[in-house]
Amino acid sequence: MTLFLILFLTSFISPALAQTSSPSLHADAVAISSSGEAIGFDDLVFSPEIHKVLVPAGKTGKIYLIDPVSSEISSLGKLGEVSSADEGYGYLFAVDHSTQELKVLDVNTGLVVAGAKLSADADFVRYVGFSREVWVTEPHKNQLEIFKLEFLADLPPLLHLIKLIQVNHGPESLVIDHRRGNAYSNLGEVTAGIDLVSHHIVDKWVNGCEKPRGNALDDQRGLLFVSCAEGKVMVFDLNEQHKKIGSLTVDPGVDVIGYNPRLSHLYVTSSKNATLSVLEVSVQGDLSLLSVSRAVERGHCVVGDDQGNIWVCDPQHGQLLRYKDM
Repeated sequence: MTLFLILFLTSFISPALAQTSSPSLHADAVAISSSGEAIGFDDLVFSPEIHKVLVPAGKTGKIYLIDPVSSEISSLGKLGEVSSADEGYGYLFAVDHSTQELKVLDVNTGLVVAGAKLSADADFVRYVGFSREVWVTEPHKNQLEIFKLEFLADLPPLLHLIKLIQVNHGPESLVIDHRRGNAYSNLGEVTAGIDLVSHHIVDKWVNGCEKPRGNALDDQRGLLFVSCAEGKVMVFDLNEQHKKIGSLTVDPGVDVIGYNPRLSHLYVTSSKNATLSVLEVSVQGDLSLLSVSRAVERGHCVVGDDQGNIWVCDPQHGQLLRYKDM
C-alpha cells in the first residue's frame, strides 16, 4: 500500500520538479490591476535604456513601467488593447489590437505621437535601433511588417511601411541581434535569421521543436535559445553556423522565455504545470536545471532585469510575480 501511494503521488509531480532538489524561489505579487481583475498579458520586456520593465496590460489600454530598483510603478497611454511593446529613441512602440494599429508614444508625456495601420492582427513588436525601424510579427497572415521611424524638422515622428516579409509559417517570437545584424524568429519547424539591412531571410535551420514558441538571445556569446511548447529548450551557436549545442527537457506548456546575460540564467515558465524553471547556461552553452518554483497557470510570459529579478505574468489575477534570482 505504501509503495502504491508513493507511485500515485509521484505521478502528479512535474518533470522539472522531479529533476532538481534545489530550493525553490519565493514570489512576491506585484499588482497591476487595482481590483484584481484579469489582464490579458502577452509580452514583457526589460529596457536597459530607460531602466524599466515594460508591461503591456491588455484591455487596460496602458503600458505599465516598473523600476526594478525602487519598485515604483507608473503607466502610459490610453489605447484600446495593448499586447506587446518595446522602447527606443525616447519612444514606446505598442500594438493596439482594438484598432489594429501600431502606436508610437512619447516616453516622457505618454501621449500617442504617431501611428500606422497594420494589415493584420499583430503579435510582437520590436525596435531596431541603428535603422530606426519597428518590426511587427503577424502570424495569422504568416508575415512581418517593417516600419521606418522618420523625423522632419521639429514635427512629430512619422511611421512609413517599408517592407512586408511573407513566410510559410509563423512568425513565432522575434528577437533582434544588433551585433550580427539579424533578427530571429521561428517559422514552423525551422528558425530563421533575417538580415536587418536587406530584410531578406539569410539563414534557416531545423529547431527540433514540435511546436516552437519563444526565443531568447545572448548576443555577446552568440547563443540563441528556442523554446518548444511540448516542454523543451534548444541552444544554438550563431557563431558556428547555428550549430545545435544542447537541449533540456522542462515542463510542458512553454511559451515566452527570458534571459539574464549577467547571470547566464534562462527563465522558462510552464503555463500548463504552473512552474518557473531557472536554467544555468555553461561557458560551453550547455543547459542545466538550477531550480523549479511554483508559478501560475497561463503564466506564459517572463523576463529578467539587471537587478536579478524575474518577472512572471499572472493574467488571471491582474498581477506579476516577482522572484529574486540567487
